Amino acid sequence: MPVTLKTLYKEIKTLRSEVELIRSTLIPEEEISDEERVEIHRIREEMKHGKKFKLDDVLAE
Repeated sequence: MPVTLKTLYKEIKTLRSEVELIRSTLIPEEEISDEERVEIHRIREEMKHGKKFKLDDVLAE
């Protein structure tokens, strides 16, 4: 059977869904508090702006 883009795409799509199923089974989603969620969003925003912090300052918080 020749390999076509259509068959390749179908196989990759199947594999992707299987990997996602395995990931969700082996690595359950962690529940986080509202405070942790706010902190994560704050960190993401800081990373977008390229701000740099000294490790000692971060660990002191």
